[in-house]
Amino acid sequence: MALGLVMAGAAACGAQQPAPHAVHDASYYAFRNAATEPPRNPTTPVFELSRDYPHQPPHPLTEKCPQAECPWLYIEVNFNPSFPSDSHPPQPQWHGQGWDEYLAAILKYVRQGQTDDLNNKDGWRIKVDGKTRWFNVPWMAYDPTAGREYVHGTTNERTAPLSELIGPVHSPHAMAEIAGESEDCKKQYPYGFESWSVGYYNPYGGYVMGRAIPATGVPQMGDYMGVSMPAGLPFPEGTVVVKVLTSTVPQECVPYLKDSPAWQVDRHKYSDDKGYQCAREVQTDHIVQVDVAVTDSRSPIGWVYGTFAYDGNTPGTTFWDHLVPLGLQWGSDPWSFPAVPRPVSLPLQQSVINPGIETYQHLGCEKRLAGPVDNPNSSCTSCHASAYAAPHGALNEMGSNVPPSFGFAGMCEEFSQENSDYFQNQSAPQGFPGGLYPTAMSLDTSLQMAVAFTQFGNYHTNHAPDPCTDPNQIKPAPKHLAQFAGGNKK
Repeated sequence: MALGLVMAGAAACGAQQPAPHAVHDASYYAFRNAATEPPRNPTTPVFELSRDYPHQPPHPLTEKCPQAECPWLYIEVNFNPSFPSDSHPPQPQWHGQGWDEYLAAILKYVRQGQTDDLNNKDGWRIKVDGKTRWFNVPWMAYDPTAGREYVHGTTNERTAPLSELIGPVHSPHAMAEIAGESEDCKKQYPYGFESWSVGYYNPYGGYVMGRAIPATGVPQMGDYMGVSMPAGLPFPEGTVVVKVLTSTVPQECVPYLKDSPAWQVDRHKYSDDKGYQCAREVQTDHIVQVDVAVTDSRSPIGWVYGTFAYDGNTPGTTFWDHLVPLGLQWGSDPWSFPAVPRPVSLPLQQSVINPGIETYQHLGCEKRLAGPVDNPNSSCTSCHASAYAAPHGALNEMGSNVPPSFGFAGMCEEFSQENSDYFQNQSAPQGFPGGLYPTAMSLDTSLQMAVAFTQFGNYHTNHAPDPCTDPNQIKPAPKHLAQFAGGNKK
């Protein structure tokens, strides 16, 4: 669920120098619907940014979200670690401890008001029972390379090798064997498969978004526990985030994508000799993964992440029936390798994995939770915990003034200071562990907001988007440098 990184913006395509003056003001760039406008007479759905953010939270923040609205908060689960002993299973168990019920309750909330087949025509419906349930993060259409596309509002994330979808990763872009996979698939896609995704926040998260980035488009700062953070943060209990991930992978290459919803996406053109190019055209993607995240005060980091994989071979008649829960995560297990040396590493305590997965199950670092198209060297919480921004509208440079979210040398391969910092638990307004980024401000795990602040920093510094000119923006790369852009999980 997490997805170095090429954030949408300055370095995205070996870009030319930006224009010296802004063409539009901040509000235009913050709230535009897509990086590329639709044609005059579109034959596809057309995305409209959901930006009518609530001026007040659904319920007073001093009160717990009601059970009828947030039932998962009332399910008895134990977030406390229980280290190995002779009398208690050392790791959380999927069945019998409430975790399966917890994730099922979130999915029930998320699917309310959606079509049974999550079809291309309707896409993701933002209204439930006549009220706006879902809101988008602004500033994600600024970058012409990886920013929002106009059909469903998805942004470009990362290129996933076929091996990450169907079997163990033996090398960065190795094509693993699978029954029924054609030889043509192995040879035809040496550049891997793009992921395009769209994320939504419920009214609790939308309330925060409207405070952090008001109608001017200029992020506003606040104070939380004496620490400067974007206004409204941290996200209050009751916040729900959902993200739909699509992939360019053809169904015939991955058997479990049978009958997966086919969405039209205005995405990068592809050629056999140059790979994915900056130019876009409407093409077909298939939904492969749905991620969710909720705030829960019982969690040591204040958040719980869950992920589902689509499997058309499971019983059921609707899209939702074919979403297989992979598991939940509520921390990065800082007492486990690679956060500590392997000889003193303890079993994982903050991921719970569904054992009844017949399809290939993609896991993250040392079997921490991750999704089918996520970085196998990371995990949901460790990736999202690196969501920070440089203050005062400065450029965000990963590994320089903000943490490297998605890649660094030796990630998950060895005990190191970088791995120890990356796989620590933290909660807003805490600074990033290790002290290497003392000025970076916490965004309370929101990688979508991290993209927004990155884009604003580019605008504030360079005054206009960088044009994309390099058709070889996405190439086969070492696994620590797999390219991501446009935003991640939630």
